[in-house]
Amino acid sequence: MIQKFSYHTHTTFSDGINTVSEMIEQAAKIGLEEIGISDHLIVHKNIKQSHFYKESNNSYHSSFDETVDLCNKHADEIRRSSKKYGIKTRVGYETDYFIYNGWREELDDFLKKIDYDYLISGNHYFMSRSGEEIFDIWRFNEYKHLAPESVTVYLKRHFQTLSKAISSRLFWFLAHMDYAQVVSDYNESDYKEEFLNVVQAVSEAKIGCEFSTKGLRKFNYFYPSKNILSQLIEKNIPIIISDDAHATDQIGSFFKEAEEELKNFHCNNRLFFTQK
Repeated sequence: MIQKFSYHTHTTFSDGINTVSEMIEQAAKIGLEEIGISDHLIVHKNIKQSHFYKESNNSYHSSFDETVDLCNKHADEIRRSSKKYGIKTRVGYETDYFIYNGWREELDDFLKKIDYDYLISGNHYFMSRSGEEIFDIWRFNEYKHLAPESVTVYLKRHFQTLSKAISSRLFWFLAHMDYAQVVSDYNESDYKEEFLNVVQAVSEAKIGCEFSTKGLRKFNYFYPSKNILSQLIEKNIPIIISDDAHATDQIGSFFKEAEEELKNFHCNNRLFFTQK
């Protein structure tokens, strides 16, 4: 059996290539039973002052207030497209969790004002101790000379922040746990304790973790690594396959290969929406 749903996808609402309608139509066309649209929700009061702020789209906002109407219109579009193409569709957001004073309270208030079904925890930024200054992980190799602290400090804080996000119990599953491996100085073996803490937080929060085919698509290996995956399975954490699709041709990509890999690891605990 191959998983017949995908809940980690992006559209032109954030950094995707295709529209909501195009993504949902494609999901129906290839025979998925459900799809979740989980565009980025990245809200940080200093996002526009970051050295790494380059794009100007709905991924990035400096306040939650300015996103409420946008998100509700987005949800309306998703609900309409779902009916049009006859496929069950969920409204989700891949949400970066920040730690500066007041951010969590603002998020909680925001969530009361929007229509959504689930949140994915997916952090894409290193941050200062206060959380006030942020550094895009994807571009960190290019700009790390501008950062006032060492890569090791940022990486440890990154994993600690993931644990905080998970412990908030706001999220349905954790995305790309080892996303930070794109940093040139990254070495998984140096952060065993931090990874164990993240895995323990996931277990205690009783949420799931994704097994992402995006890594296979881009780098010829899955997210997370085999070592981390084995720890997740050992803890009996439910696993969900994700494509992290940013275009229609990426929906459901390499799901067969992912199923085979999970079978090799004797993974029997899988995450489904009814478990939310």
